[in-house]
Amino acid sequence: MESIVCNGCSLLCDDVAAEVSGKTVNSLGLCTLGHTHLEKAALQKTKQAEKDFEKAADILTTGENILVYGWTHATNEAIKEGIELSSLLNGYMASSIDLGATQVMEHDINASGLGIDLEYVRNNGDFIIYWGSDPSESLHRHPSRFAVLPRGEKIPEGIESRTIGVVDVRQTETMKMANHRLVIPGGKDADLLDVIISELEEKSSIKDKVLGIPGSELVGFVNGFRKADCTVIFYGSGVINSGNQETNLTKIAKLVEVQRNNGKEAYALPMFVQSNTMGVEKAVSGVHSLQRISSGEFDTALIVADDALAHLPGPAAKTLAKSHIVYVGPPGGLTDKRAAVSIHTADTIVAGTGTMTRVDMNEMEFKKWKASKEDATISQTIRKLTELVRKK
Repeated sequence: MESIVCNGCSLLCDDVAAEVSGKTVNSLGLCTLGHTHLEKAALQKTKQAEKDFEKAADILTTGENILVYGWTHATNEAIKEGIELSSLLNGYMASSIDLGATQVMEHDINASGLGIDLEYVRNNGDFIIYWGSDPSESLHRHPSRFAVLPRGEKIPEGIESRTIGVVDVRQTETMKMANHRLVIPGGKDADLLDVIISELEEKSSIKDKVLGIPGSELVGFVNGFRKADCTVIFYGSGVINSGNQETNLTKIAKLVEVQRNNGKEAYALPMFVQSNTMGVEKAVSGVHSLQRISSGEFDTALIVADDALAHLPGPAAKTLAKSHIVYVGPPGGLTDKRAAVSIHTADTIVAGTGTMTRVDMNEMEFKKWKASKEDATISQTIRKLTELVRKK
């Protein structure tokens, strides 16, 4: 087996290996989601025809209002090429990160340096909280590689040296490994955060049930903050897409501040899933496109490495489907099927070239391996399309 980098999620695991023999794909260290992604990518057949490039260039150069969209599964190099093409087309460069990630990264929760890298968490985090996030469904190796199970410099016994808390609106698989399991009503995150903050500031005393949580259970959770030297809160879609995002993030930032005022280390990190969310955020920040897509503003769309018609909210997807779509990326999905023309590329995991940005902002470089496909990458394809558009 050979060392590879997996782009199945935003963890971009670089401590895994794989081999492909005919139609058999074997892997070492990959989670179930990662292996499934690798298997699909390794067995995909792709081809590019010059006529498809010509047709795509014609569609893009004759469009009046052009959306250049996607990118969350593209490399940083491809995103750079996309920005150049978008500028050439006088297009609107946007991404699905504006469905939640953009709002998070614009929030003051990031202004005070609340983030750290995942290696620091592994070495120092002794109170780990998953708030509105369930890595058992999305970022499978997050607990096992970084936050719960592994030993670290100040965590000599791994999980035995840590306290784990999970806050969610339902019982989750992640709760099975937790010391504290708090199930709260939907939309009540801020209320619970207020109670915890008030308790830590010694402005109140928990005696009775709070949001259906027994007082003794909640007191135990609050004591976890008091005992911890380094608290790390991993917040996910339950916080980000709750409808109360602004308030929830403000309260989490306040909780971190309170811990720090009490002489503790404390941090908050998002749990974005799509593989290069942070790479897109760094390159295309502050863009909000959902309303413009839903209004039917764009008659033409170049969609890159994203099944936008499957991921966008229904009204926006239906409107976007009426435009002239050019799709660039690995084959498969609703967008590929609906596109007026599709130009297929190798998936980055088997192309083995380029970089993506991990969820904690670390740059990860992909590795060439024997099974790497000679098929064109997304970056190469966008560059070629740009050259054709420039000649039109």
